[in-house]
Amino acid sequence: MANESAFDNSVPEGRLGVTTLTTEYGVLLAGTTATGDIQNAGAGTADQVLTSNGAGVKPSFQAADTAASQAEQETGSDTTVYASPGRQQYHLSAAKSWCRWYIVAGTPTLNESYNVASLTDTAPGNVQINYTTAFSSTGYSIVSSAAAAGATLLLARAGSMPLAASCAVVTRECDNPYGITEMTASVNNVIAVAMYGDQ
Repeated sequence: MANESAFDNSVPEGRLGVTTLTTEYGVLLAGTTATGDIQNAGAGTADQVLTSNGAGVKPSFQAADTAASQAEQETGSDTTVYASPGRQQYHLSAAKSWCRWYIVAGTPTLNESYNVASLTDTAPGNVQINYTTAFSSTGYSIVSSAAAAGATLLLARAGSMPLAASCAVVTRECDNPYGITEMTASVNNVIAVAMYGDQ
């Protein structure tokens, strides 16, 4: 076996251009020309990312983009931060709560929901929606709709209003010439509501 000292480990034509890389764990970059000396971009600091500064300019480590705070989401004007999944709902355009349910034997049953802790049957035709996270006041808006189907499709209406920051009430009415009194478990027999406002 040949002795290791017999091998020439030098870099041809001195392309490194340096005898040391000066920064431990630094990121190596190509030179300013196809045959130019290798450059060192450094190692940056924790949470920084290597960022392009455009053609012909050496990349550099820069602070990473930050997530919008709840206040920034509510203001909705900052274009330099991003909306994270955990805070996107604070924007005024986002529904803070929504749900779909049907009624069987006078009992409202949730089908699908977001930010709804429970439903309470408060009176015939009235259902109270209890939020998991309350609104900041009663100054929020509710969009509601209803549909009921029997032997023939029925027209249904759902009126709604904020009852408190922590809950709302929805009233169901049906134009019902067929005597159907319950909205049984069916994709065609549902009441749906969505709430918008500040939390």
